[in-house]
Amino acid sequence: MARKRVIYQSEALFVGATGDASPKQLNRVQSANYSFEVSRQDINQYGQLASIDRIILEQPTVNFDFSYYLNSGENEANLGLSVATGVGIIATAGTPALSGILTAGKDTNNYYILTVGEGKDANIDGKSGGKVIGIGNGFLSSYSMEASVGNIPTVSVNGEGMNMRFYSGTDEQTLPTINPENGSSVDGTFTIPTPVTGAGYSALRPGDVDLTIAGATGVAASDLKIQKASIKFDLGRDPIQKLGSRFAFTREIKFPVTVTMSVDAIIGDIEAANLADVINNDAAKYNLQVKINKPNTDTEAISYVVRGAKLDSQDFSSSIGDNKSVTMNWSAQIGGPNDQVGGLFIFANN
Repeated sequence: MARKRVIYQSEALFVGATGDASPKQLNRVQSANYSFEVSRQDINQYGQLASIDRIILEQPTVNFDFSYYLNSGENEANLGLSVATGVGIIATAGTPALSGILTAGKDTNNYYILTVGEGKDANIDGKSGGKVIGIGNGFLSSYSMEASVGNIPTVSVNGEGMNMRFYSGTDEQTLPTINPENGSSVDGTFTIPTPVTGAGYSALRPGDVDLTIAGATGVAASDLKIQKASIKFDLGRDPIQKLGSRFAFTREIKFPVTVTMSVDAIIGDIEAANLADVINNDAAKYNLQVKINKPNTDTEAISYVVRGAKLDSQDFSSSIGDNKSVTMNWSAQIGGPNDQVGGLFIFANN
């Protein structure tokens, strides 16, 4: 009997290193999208109106994105980010979030989308009869976390892959990993584990979010009514090609990498300040933090710390019927894998 449709209950998302035989499940996933595009060049010649061929000059890129509710930091660790254990330290200490991606071979992963039988819950009924879509040689291209009033803190991830493969089973399947230089399959197999609901919290709450910000001009930071905070970084990729190969043999990160933090707030009190003084004394750098407590406790669950940040912009908005608001944007450059005074740090206290 033909399947009528596929909905979220029947799917689960997994990630693993390119040679990993047992990928790990990502939890609290809310969406997953993936696509590929094949670019072709027309071959024309005098004496013939239509092209005589349309050839591929560059390897197709597989684009994917997914989102999930922020939780215990387990997803971040499985994606290759470095997550320090313990409460967030706003000054030095901890491991830079991109340390593993920069040095420990965590830059490339495979991603797997499991689909089980129609009407079944993947996390309850198991993977029996499931089918899989695999994305091979996947690179993280952006990561963002957003917490706002009335919404569950959410993470959005974008990436690029070098291969997509479709499977009619879940056990002992050939890896979707390819040799970047020639597109040949890499030896090895994977088996999708039985999906589970996952540990951690059902959801972190916007009412448990606490911010530490500094460097704002003309507003009393302690009297701001924060409405939204987001932290984001992009990892632009440079596909490096060479003669004799139809494939980009690697996709390297474009440096410098910048992490940004944006905060929207309703303005409370105004304090004395002078923009000219900020310009004349621009040496100051600030440490910023978004901390989220465990549900119904005062104990920290996860925190993001941006160190060495500078204020880039401040937008004020006021109109009839609306509260006066301000949007503030900071940025800091990601440092080396052992730089503890600049960049992004993630702490999980589990």
